[in-house]
Amino acid sequence: MAPTTKKSSKPLYKTEIPFTKTQWPPVSEEHQTVILDLLCSLLEPIGRHRQTYVHPSKGKKRKRGPNRGLSSVKEPAGVPVSEDDSSAPPSPDLSAHLLVGLNSVTRHLTTLAQKTAPPTMPIDLSKGKNSESQADPRSPTPVSLLIIPHASPSSSPAHAHLPTLLYLSSLHSQNPPRLICLPSTSESKLASALHLPRVGALGLLVDAPGAGPLVEYVQQHVGAVECKWIEECMKAEWQGVKTTLHGVQ
Repeated sequence: MAPTTKKSSKPLYKTEIPFTKTQWPPVSEEHQTVILDLLCSLLEPIGRHRQTYVHPSKGKKRKRGPNRGLSSVKEPAGVPVSEDDSSAPPSPDLSAHLLVGLNSVTRHLTTLAQKTAPPTMPIDLSKGKNSESQADPRSPTPVSLLIIPHASPSSSPAHAHLPTLLYLSSLHSQNPPRLICLPSTSESKLASALHLPRVGALGLLVDAPGAGPLVEYVQQHVGAVECKWIEECMKAEWQGVKTTLHGVQ
């Protein structure tokens, strides 16, 4: 039998976005450990309050009533254990300055980005819009820290949008928020500290009570997110064609 000849590889060219990708400084393992310890210590009072006074989530359970088509649903999560609601102490003050979960973080950052993103309308109209947004007392509180329990957000479909959205939420800010990417194993520690099943993302708002040491440490050891492609897009200049070469058998 004649030996089979190897097929020569054919070059495959693919085009990529010519703009600079969103970048964020890596966090060393030593700093990750310190940040995680400080964060868990900050969140534990909320977890203890939740464990003592809040029912764990059991989901919805449908029960057939005497009449077909009628159903009853269990009480939703978040109901105090005590029958007397007034006997349960309020949640720690930090709860009002904390965003828990991907949906909460995304909604808050989107609202901030809508007020600070570069305008696409004429200059005279954009100035009026910016002045109105700055004077709006209902403007959401800026985010100070964004913690993601994923080492590489760009490779995760659930987290890929957060670095760019965080940058857009704080344009022209003198003290931009910091993005901390922790290893995936840290999610269980954060969830345990908050007494929750899981934590996809955490957002800490500006002037959060008790968070001063954590914010100061992060600002000293973690840089800000860089998103140069937004400025490159706003210039409306030709960036050339960027291609990558892949070998195909």
